[in-house]
Amino acid sequence: MHRESDNPELETAAVRLYLDESGGQDPNTPHAVVGGIFITRQKFLAFEDAWDGLLEDHEIVPPLHMKEFGRPHGRFAKMSDCCRREFFLEAAELIREHRIGSLSVSLANKEYAEHIPPEVRNKFSVYAMCFTLAVAGTDQLAIKNRAPGKIPLILDSGNPYADHIRKSHASVRVWQQSGEFTHIGSLTFADDKDFGILQAADLIAWTARRRATRIDLGYSFSPLASLFEPHRHSEAKWEPEALQKLGTFLLEQIAIEKTKG
Repeated sequence: MHRESDNPELETAAVRLYLDESGGQDPNTPHAVVGGIFITRQKFLAFEDAWDGLLEDHEIVPPLHMKEFGRPHGRFAKMSDCCRREFFLEAAELIREHRIGSLSVSLANKEYAEHIPPEVRNKFSVYAMCFTLAVAGTDQLAIKNRAPGKIPLILDSGNPYADHIRKSHASVRVWQQSGEFTHIGSLTFADDKDFGILQAADLIAWTARRRATRIDLGYSFSPLASLFEPHRHSEAKWEPEALQKLGTFLLEQIAIEKTKG
């Protein structure tokens, strides 16, 4: 399924982070989430082959999207509870076997609206805020584990908030000039049809959103809880004070851009 990227930094990186988003900005999805998986190049290649085999064994035509399990109209709606549980048992085991670790970041839409100025919200979506915290968490984990080099970030090209995430990553590049986020590498967008690891990132993000909103996983999806072991998964959320500080900082950056423009 997968194809190699033409991004030189991605090809030579010792560790990569594949990310996806889950949620929305309406009352029915009160939390927005970004979640993903850290993986080495060697493990990535093995994972892709194993993921292809897993989907084939369960007669799932890729790409797999968690929202398509919704009943009654989802693409996988007719899959029985027992078959779902068996699939997710194997999927969770596969992810645990190949990942270095994983992370998820959640932000309540209500808190985002309360603590981020309107002018900033017009430019940086709730997902850009989650992405920024994911970047901070990635940098901290890299420092803690003494990871060599920079960690490239790969997201699904179908992400509707891609432009906001690009702007957020551009801000990270500026902060790097002052010595912040030094372990963060390039930003690449790829089609999840080509990368099973991005489908697995969707699985992480979807499960993290249900955890954030305290929705029970139920019998079918309960094996996914095993992915959130504290020593292998980093789970974070924005605190109001940190949100306010970031909102003030971004407002200042927008004002500076206006004077330059």
